[in-house]
Amino acid sequence: MNAVKEKTVLEENKSEQPTDGKKRSKAGSKRFIIFIAVYAAVVILLNVLAKSRSFADFYTDHIFGIWSDTYGRLTGIFPFSVGEILIAAAVILLLAMLVISVALVFMRKLEKLGSFAVKYLKFVLVTFLSVVLVMTLNCNIPYSCSKLDIKGHRGKTYTTEQILIVRNHFIEECASLAEKMERDENGAIVFRGDTDAEVRKAMQSLSEEYPRFKGYYPKPKGILGSYFMYQSNIIGVYFPFSMEANYSRYLSSSFYPNTTAHELSHLKGYMFEDEANFFSFLACTSSECDYVRYSGYLGALYYIDNDYYARVDDETYLKQPQIPDIVRFDDNCYDSETVKALEKKKPVVKDEVMEEINETITDTYMSYYDVTPNYSEVTFLILQYYDGILF
Repeated sequence: MNAVKEKTVLEENKSEQPTDGKKRSKAGSKRFIIFIAVYAAVVILLNVLAKSRSFADFYTDHIFGIWSDTYGRLTGIFPFSVGEILIAAAVILLLAMLVISVALVFMRKLEKLGSFAVKYLKFVLVTFLSVVLVMTLNCNIPYSCSKLDIKGHRGKTYTTEQILIVRNHFIEECASLAEKMERDENGAIVFRGDTDAEVRKAMQSLSEEYPRFKGYYPKPKGILGSYFMYQSNIIGVYFPFSMEANYSRYLSSSFYPNTTAHELSHLKGYMFEDEANFFSFLACTSSECDYVRYSGYLGALYYIDNDYYARVDDETYLKQPQIPDIVRFDDNCYDSETVKALEKKKPVVKDEVMEEINETITDTYMSYYDVTPNYSEVTFLILQYYDGILF
């Protein structure tokens, strides 16, 4: 009888002691908490440091390019946009989390489901921190850099007459180059060379004066969801979490060089839209290829002409040299035949909804980085560049 009681007591004591599995589980949870705490601390620290302009300048000048030269090479292996796939994966990830959350409400007693849910939420948390880290390194810090100053002219102001001088120079260049372009039966420009190679060569030529433009350039990639881009009035996009330059597959041939050069400028740390526009103009117009040069002038003509028009009355504007019809025809990011074809499509999502979504995302993005859309400020940078050259 005593032997039986002693055995029972031993078994009870044994059952009260934690198993090796539970010990490992607790140890694993503790390690995960420490990992998340350290990871989050690093992300927070980098965001605090990003507020320092000197740190942001140093990082973007000396470190940012490493990601393009390494991670950008890796994503560049794939013929499709990795960034676009990652966005789709993020949507699926969030939908799965929603499904799991609903399942837990109705099936709380399923131990395996609860265990899986915990692991999945841990994965989501790590993924979220990783996304924030990548956005910090590839967007937040570069956005805090000093603004571009061309030849020390940033503090200067320019007259309407000086804008007119540059505007007329652009019109003259565009008119001359437009006549040299080979065209198809619809009037669209046809270039039989390697456009990407020409743009890459033009971008690399800037590195002597602007060292950030050294290094690797990935091949720009067309977006599968280009119709959504068309609905949202987007022709190009930089994906910081994949270090890719992307463009709409419907983009006109006349705008392809300046658009891809713009997105590649973001890959070199120039996040502000006016600066990316300026370097797109500067690279393309310095090219030895007439087609790329023409696209460079076209991409900037819109801004310089609009800014001049805004400063004068209609009568004064009409007295100046006017943009030739052929140049106006080319000065469109989507050619007329493409627009006709796209307008016949039945959209999955209404245009108004897509525009609203795009505006919401853009406003949120700009608010997060405390910046404002500044595409038109390219005129000011161009005036700085031509200061001492044309006037």
